[in-house]
Amino acid sequence: MSETTSAPSAVSATELRAFAGHFATGVAVVTTAHPDGALHGLTLNAVTSLSLDPPLYLVCLDHRSNTLKALKESGHFAVHFLDRSQSEISRVFASKQEDKFAGVEHIVGESGSPLIRGVLAAAECRLSEICTIGDHMIVIGEVQRTHVFGGEPLLYHRGGYTALEAERKVA
Repeated sequence: MSETTSAPSAVSATELRAFAGHFATGVAVVTTAHPDGALHGLTLNAVTSLSLDPPLYLVCLDHRSNTLKALKESGHFAVHFLDRSQSEISRVFASKQEDKFAGVEHIVGESGSPLIRGVLAAAECRLSEICTIGDHMIVIGEVQRTHVFGGEPLLYHRGGYTALEAERKVA
C-alpha cells in the first residue's frame, strides 16, 4: 500500500478567499438546538442541494464550530436562505456573539431546530452523514420538511452584501 503526502499549497488562505469572493452566493444560516436546550447557529454560503432522491442538502462547517458540535449531538438542523432585508441577521450569526437568537424572531420547528422568521425559505434536516475534509466538515442532512415563503435573496459578493437588480433582463 502506498502512502500519499500532499505538498504545501501554493495558494494561501487569503488568496483563496479573494478568489472565492468573486463568486456571488446566496446567504444562508444553519441552526440547531443542543439537547440541553441551547440554540446554536451560524452564517455560511457553503451550502448546496445534493440529491433529490433521497432529498439531501449539504453544508460545510469549520471543524471548531460550536454549532457543529451541537448539531452532531442533536442529530438535526435547519438551513435558511436569507431575504435581502436580513443582512443584520447574517452579521449576527457570523459573529462570535453568545446569544445569537436575542432579537431574532424564530419558532421551534417540528425537528426541534429553530426556524428564523422572514426568510425566503427554510428546510428542516435530519443528520445523515459527516465527512471531514481539510479544516471543515461536510454535513449531509436528509430534508424532512421545507418552508417556502418567497421574496428576494440576500447575496454576498466580493466581501459585501448585495441584491438582485430591480429589473431583470430576460435572455
